[in-house]
Amino acid sequence: MKILVKYGLDDKARIDLLADSSILPNGRPLFVPDWATDFVGTLCAVFRVNRLGKCVAPRFAHRYWDALSAGLLTHGVDAAGQAIADNALTRAHDGALVLGQMVSRDSLPDSGILQWTVSNTWQGQLSLEGLIDHAESTLSLVSQYMTLKMGDLLCLCSDVSHSLPIDQVTTVSLQGSNLLQTKIK
Repeated sequence: MKILVKYGLDDKARIDLLADSSILPNGRPLFVPDWATDFVGTLCAVFRVNRLGKCVAPRFAHRYWDALSAGLLTHGVDAAGQAIADNALTRAHDGALVLGQMVSRDSLPDSGILQWTVSNTWQGQLSLEGLIDHAESTLSLVSQYMTLKMGDLLCLCSDVSHSLPIDQVTTVSLQGSNLLQTKIK
């Protein structure tokens, strides 16, 4: 399984790969490692690939995903607040992607909004409008370089980020239904 992470929504955005051990399933606590002073989470829309594909034409890319979820991509920051992401080990650590419950493509609302709450003290949101088209063009692009396989994940990172304080609960919902909930420890 590949986990593709796209930072930004323009054509020049960076795409990274994460190890499958980077996934932290929904409901499990995120244990903050000792190598960072603080952790920050970035809200992502996560698309699941449902078929094998190589060199997928953009007009057929909509056939290559079947479910969507919310995800939190985590990274460490140092005491000065600068991201510790200078190598693959710090970007793809265990628990780097907190993955929520998948929602079938057929049951997605027309104009959904991922609502992110950190212990009722902070809220952010990400609109799904336009993201689906962007995900499909990214799947088409990636398939020119590597074969898409069933179960691969594409994470589209937003600019919605927040500190993940210890002993707080973070929740992401779509249309009032919780997709992701984890406690930071």
